[in-house]
Amino acid sequence: MSASSRRPANHTAPAAETSHAAAETPQDQQALGVQSTHRQYSPTLSVAQVVPTLGRRLLAWSLEVAVLTGSVVGPFYLGQKFNQRADTPKTTLAAPLQTVQQQGAKTLGLAPRSLPTHVTPLTNLLWSTAVGLPLLLAAGHIYRVGRSGSSWPKRWLGLQVLSLNGQMPGIGRAFVREAVGKWGSPLIVAYGVWQISGAFPVIGVLVGLSGVALLTESLTGLGNRPRRAWHDWIAGTCVVDDKTGAMIHRSSLWDAEAKVPWGLGRASDWLQTAGPTSVVINPHGARWQETDLTLPKLGMGLGVLLTIGGLAGVGSYFLLGSPAISTVPTAEENLYTNLVSTLTNPELDPAARRAAVLALGNLPDDRVTPLLVDLIAQTDDPLWLDALQQALVARGPAAFPALRRLNQGLSADLAMQGNPTMQRTTVIRLQTVNRIITKLLLLETGDHSQPIDLSRMNLGFVNEGHGDFRLVLKNQVLTNTEWQGSVLSQAQLQGARFYSPGPDAHPDTYDDQTANLSGADLSYANLAGADLTLSQLVNSGLVRVNFNRTNLTLANLSGANLEHASLIQAVLDQAILTDARLSKADLTEARLADANLAGARLAEITAAGAQLSGANLQGVTAIAAQLNSADLGQADITGADLTNAALQDANLRNTNLTAVSFRDADLRGTWLQEAIIDETDFAGAIFTAPAGSPTAAAGFVESVPELTPGNHYAAVDFSRGLNLSPEQLTFICAQGGIHPACEAFTP
Repeated sequence: MSASSRRPANHTAPAAETSHAAAETPQDQQALGVQSTHRQYSPTLSVAQVVPTLGRRLLAWSLEVAVLTGSVVGPFYLGQKFNQRADTPKTTLAAPLQTVQQQGAKTLGLAPRSLPTHVTPLTNLLWSTAVGLPLLLAAGHIYRVGRSGSSWPKRWLGLQVLSLNGQMPGIGRAFVREAVGKWGSPLIVAYGVWQISGAFPVIGVLVGLSGVALLTESLTGLGNRPRRAWHDWIAGTCVVDDKTGAMIHRSSLWDAEAKVPWGLGRASDWLQTAGPTSVVINPHGARWQETDLTLPKLGMGLGVLLTIGGLAGVGSYFLLGSPAISTVPTAEENLYTNLVSTLTNPELDPAARRAAVLALGNLPDDRVTPLLVDLIAQTDDPLWLDALQQALVARGPAAFPALRRLNQGLSADLAMQGNPTMQRTTVIRLQTVNRIITKLLLLETGDHSQPIDLSRMNLGFVNEGHGDFRLVLKNQVLTNTEWQGSVLSQAQLQGARFYSPGPDAHPDTYDDQTANLSGADLSYANLAGADLTLSQLVNSGLVRVNFNRTNLTLANLSGANLEHASLIQAVLDQAILTDARLSKADLTEARLADANLAGARLAEITAAGAQLSGANLQGVTAIAAQLNSADLGQADITGADLTNAALQDANLRNTNLTAVSFRDADLRGTWLQEAIIDETDFAGAIFTAPAGSPTAAAGFVESVPELTPGNHYAAVDFSRGLNLSPEQLTFICAQGGIHPACEAFTP
């Protein structure tokens, strides 16, 4: 214990008696005849008498957590609000924020599609503040606790952190106490529980677990007599009253604090004894002795460590490394040289030279792949091409980059080639490259840990050369592949799997393995039954593609050309199809719940029985669309053009029909309960069968047995509908609809 924590030597006996009397109860004082003296307390000390040390510690902890949390949540929330404003120009997310965002998304399992890439300048500033401000506050907090023993909440509440010898904790102890004990270990425990409990990736559960873990750690002091929490034990510190030096340790939070009797000794000795109710580290409130650690000394120490580390690294390199270049060729080098010599010797038998090619394919040398790929561009001999094909397949996925470059070069030559003979030779070489790529993909089983770049390649149908080439990868795993801008016309990809939830086995998280086919040409391709969940197909050419029963959940097909495509029973829930072209596409019984089709072209589509509930269909062009029995409940069709569309028995409940054109549309049996009808154009719309038709003879209501006669449009407000004819109004009013003209039909 420091000298300041001991009783001064010049204490007189009366003073000792007074101190002793102060420790006695009022009854004892009266029995001993000791006159109690009145003491004046500072405001902080008066608060300390009302709220005990442990209560003030919890309050200080709450304030520290609130300040640190607010420094993150506040700027982030404001930045998000500003970023949601559509009228504000946006810029690329700052590079440091991109790094933080990526690392945070990996840790928390956030979906990449939820991460913004373009934000407003003010959002960049606020989010940078949300990253930098907590770090500055944390560093300042640790520094203050280390040098002065208190943060501003602790100082305000009359608390101080000390090491067990009565000294300032120092920056090292403060870091262990605050960063490791108080924050690090509880958050690590909460994160581990979140991962193994099955709650991953629900962020709300992690937030709750983190709060519980932090609070539990702060209350660990209740389990021991000195009331030292976990972070105090691992750092070798304790919290004392700033004025009295007392540290409470009674079981009750509201018991009065008392000082340790004279002669108790070190606080560490007291921790192992029983009986006293508190320890006095400095009863006189003297200024605590600070450590002599200064920034210059710290800088010098770090400089010495870096110098020693650098010298050790250089020495290790020269002692353990191989700086000298060996001039003696290895066995593999000799083998490579001999095989290349055999391969390039025109005097040798062609069979021997082809055997050298096959041997090179199994040689573990990085120079082999470029050599073999270059040989493809120099020959059109079928036997040679077959040997090169086998050798490159043996090279495995490492051959993809070189083959991709050759494919792109041959495709460019083919586009510019005017000589039919040279064109045929180029086609033969291109087919060879494409067959090698196909075989390599077929040999790749399971999910790909590393992305396979097949972008801007020509892998489409070729019907010249040595037979036809068509990319056939049925039921193949093609996750983590890049096909941007590639030509894949007439590819046979039935049942192919382009999506995997990744190592965490949770869909729509950061480690999901998907495929990128943006800008690719898949005209006439067959992807029936394929899994394209979360795939990118932005601006892709998908004319007459077979997507029957294909899973396109959360896929991005914005701007894609799907004209004449077949999507029978396809799943496109929450898919993005903004500005996509689907004219004459077949979406019979397809699922597009909550999909975004704003601005899409749906003219003459066939979508009988399609599920479009909650979809965004704002501004779509669906002239002559077949939507019989389709479910458009709760969809937003604002401004859509459904002229001459067929919507018999369709569900339009709770649908926003503002400014929709139903001109000449067939609305027989359509459900419109609670739909928003505002400036909706019904000119020529058919609500019931014409007079004299079999349906009219039987009665419109009778054709739907479950309806109550005369109640089909009950409570549906047509008051703001446009171009309603007298015949239409007669039927609407007869079926319980609301319109000012209905008063004229009231008997």
